[in-house]
Amino acid sequence: MGLFKNMRGGMNVGQAVADRGSLQGQAEEFNRILTVGRPANALIRGHVDAGEQVAGNPVWVFDLEVTPEGAAPYAVEHREIVSTMAVGSYPDGASMACRIDPADPQKIAFGERPFM
Repeated sequence: MGLFKNMRGGMNVGQAVADRGSLQGQAEEFNRILTVGRPANALIRGHVDAGEQVAGNPVWVFDLEVTPEGAAPYAVEHREIVSTMAVGSYPDGASMACRIDPADPQKIAFGERPFM
């Protein structure tokens, strides 16, 4: 068991690798959606902490009303890893640009263009 702990307080190396993979996977998926997705607007109706953490950052569940350009709004439950410090950038009642995955309209990414 000692082989799987680092020097900084015993974090499991396997968990650290999994957390990095989760963060990288989220970034890649959001970047893919921002590249191929339809433009839309997302109204944040509310958000709650999902009770999970990845690399020390909470996973949030956002209750969204997504309005595609030229189409009717619909509800989306969006999960995203967001640091406690950054979650203030996603206040309830805010309207944010997003893009919608063309293969699954329940998948969105906040933003207007790829970031990687």
